[in-house]
Amino acid sequence: MKKTLMGMLMTLLLITTYLSGCSGESGTSESKSEDKGSSDKANALHLKVVIPHFGGDPTGTIVQQEYEKEIQNYLGTEVKINWTRIPWAEYTEKTKVMLTSGDIPDVMLVRGQDNIIKFGEQGLFVDLSQHIDKMPNYKTYIDATGNNEQYLMNENKQLFAFYDGYTNPTDIEPSQYAAAYRLDVFQKHNIKVPTTLDELYDAAKQLKALYPDAYPVGQSEQYLEYDGILSANHTAGNIYWNGEKYVYGPTEEAYKEALIFLNKLYKEKLLDPAYWSDNMDEAKTKATSGKSFIYPLLWSGYVADFNANKQAGVTWTLAMGADNPKYGKAWKYGSEPKGKGLSNGSGLVISAKSENVEQIVKLLDYQYSDKMVDLLMWGIEGKSYEVKDGKKQFLPALIQSDDFVGELAKLGVSASMRTRPGIVFTPQERIAKYTSIPDVMFYHDGKAQMENYWFASDKYGGKESIAPMDHAPKMMFTKDESDLKANTMTPIETYVKESAVKFIKGEMDFSEWGKFQDTIKKMGDYESILKLYNDKVQQ
Repeated sequence: MKKTLMGMLMTLLLITTYLSGCSGESGTSESKSEDKGSSDKANALHLKVVIPHFGGDPTGTIVQQEYEKEIQNYLGTEVKINWTRIPWAEYTEKTKVMLTSGDIPDVMLVRGQDNIIKFGEQGLFVDLSQHIDKMPNYKTYIDATGNNEQYLMNENKQLFAFYDGYTNPTDIEPSQYAAAYRLDVFQKHNIKVPTTLDELYDAAKQLKALYPDAYPVGQSEQYLEYDGILSANHTAGNIYWNGEKYVYGPTEEAYKEALIFLNKLYKEKLLDPAYWSDNMDEAKTKATSGKSFIYPLLWSGYVADFNANKQAGVTWTLAMGADNPKYGKAWKYGSEPKGKGLSNGSGLVISAKSENVEQIVKLLDYQYSDKMVDLLMWGIEGKSYEVKDGKKQFLPALIQSDDFVGELAKLGVSASMRTRPGIVFTPQERIAKYTSIPDVMFYHDGKAQMENYWFASDKYGGKESIAPMDHAPKMMFTKDESDLKANTMTPIETYVKESAVKFIKGEMDFSEWGKFQDTIKKMGDYESILKLYNDKVQQ
């Protein structure tokens, strides 16, 4: 009760401080560009902005300062921004109160397209479709997004947000997830680094015999290991696009086979019993203390963290996910598309009550220009990057520093993912993102070497490792359709996740699989939801 009351008080405090223009969760600061004598202070653009932060405050960094100069020069007027930055982990909950009350700033990031559409249709946000001729830069991202009207707009073709954008000027479609193995231990005992699920099982058996107090197969974050095995079997734990149509993974034989494999690991004490509850802090401890030796799937950057622990003295390597030869090469998790485009999970909205809407539209649109994307993602030439053979690259002195990412963050370079300048989210330029990380060990074809894990995942995975759901048709659902989906699928998905744990732990026997399938059907008409998806593909 005390925690609940305290949480309510903190949320009310946030709203109060936002409304009063004082400091927000991480401090609110007024930011303005230098007055060059050409701006009329009486006509300055004053904005209140609420956005997330990711651990680093861009205020005062060289990139943020350059951003402020650029927007002033572009708009031709002084710009004074009152910032409220809220930690990302708390952002959704704390901004929900603002949205519900209707008291929102001039610009804010809203998470969840359902919220964007819901509050936009209530008149809270500016309908950007009425300003499309004032958004030439954003329009290039809209036009590059497949099925954009259905994916980004409501039934009335209203557009309420500057959605999260990306630009990938290459032909690669890499993933930031991979399998990971404790290479020094594998080499010490002459154990083969797995390329298939059978080899993964054999390696785990050998490691258990050598280290009986360990659980060889660990879990980095909830569901990731589970997803790693599902990806090897070319299925998923939810509704997904299989390349031809939408299907429900838990009804497929491949899904059952994945659970059988995990159950085998669990029964033989090869799988950490905390596989469903471990967070990354717990996983790091096990990875560096000889309690875990295999991760079927994890965020690749964690391997650098494992190996940076000098006291532990461990050597981990990444590798492509273990294949199931029955299904072919394992699917990569979350391959990133090439070209430009938008993702509709979150976006920047403009309050319908804001003054100077056209100026705000112009400012936000400018963030989608190539010039501003380069500034925010790469920083300033000579300070954070250089151009060599016609290509941008971060300065060698930064790359070779003890904390490359930290140095980028100090400069305010968005590719650091720690410090985000501008009014986030701004489009991410993928090459800056891919090259803003230190190289890590990556194992392929019998040897491990230092490589960029993004590029390695594309080079060694090939096109056949790209999961079809990563090329799924883009679509959006009406409020009624979303409600129907939620009402139908939420109880089913809850039951499926609970049952998956029971199957893996042996609390449900696989002889009950038919009963499990019957229960899914009785709980809701998931087939009608699949039809809803597949009908939209035909539209």
